[in-house]
Amino acid sequence: MTPIALIMSLEAVRLEANSAMPNAPVIDDRRRESVTMGKMRNFTARTLRRAADRVEPTPALTYG
Repeated sequence: MTPIALIMSLEAVRLEANSAMPNAPVIDDRRRESVTMGKMRNFTARTLRRAADRVEPTPALTYG
């Protein structure tokens, strides 16, 4: 192993070990969802729920 690879691997191990410490910074990796995307997701969910109810209604509605 070359000396530079040894130094780089030791630095990587140190950073990995320090990331588990209680005072390590917390970074949220997820992107924020836009308001438009949230509205579109809700609209799609409602539409699919209505379609599912039409295809196969719940027994309470069918046999009640």
